[in-house]
Amino acid sequence: MVSSLTSLFNSTDSGKENIIIKFPMENNKVVYSETIDCGSVTQLELFRRARLWASQYSSDSKIILADKETGDLVSSGKIQISLPRSENFAGGIYNFRYTLSVECANRKYRSSINHLEVLDNNNPVGTPLESFNLKSEKDQKELLAALDKKIKEILTDLQLNVKDYKAF
Repeated sequence: MVSSLTSLFNSTDSGKENIIIKFPMENNKVVYSETIDCGSVTQLELFRRARLWASQYSSDSKIILADKETGDLVSSGKIQISLPRSENFAGGIYNFRYTLSVECANRKYRSSINHLEVLDNNNPVGTPLESFNLKSEKDQKELLAALDKKIKEILTDLQLNVKDYKAF
């Protein structure tokens, strides 16, 4: 069952646009997933490219599983989002943890980002994104929009380095 967690900015009569943030959901959990066709690239080569990308993408990334026989790669990483202070918002730095899975098979790979958690400096166990709330709805929407953008950037970067890999 796939549904969407949607956040909306309240519209006003002054003509401001609504900003809609839809998070892809599976079983009431946020899951970003895409399948990319890579033409004639073998499973082993796709796996090698994905593993190389995962090892170089961020110093916070950790490879949890790398099985070249099955073409499965699992890593975890962190995302940091800084929101500026304003008249109505205290601003802050927010840290998130995620799991990235890459499955390589049949000249394609499927990447999934899930298990998104908000990290608190005082608690090593993260708060699931689905139950995280800021005091202000507008601030929450701004934070979630920035997170959505960053997750999409990660998946785009993965595609650039796996499908569109430039050999040297």
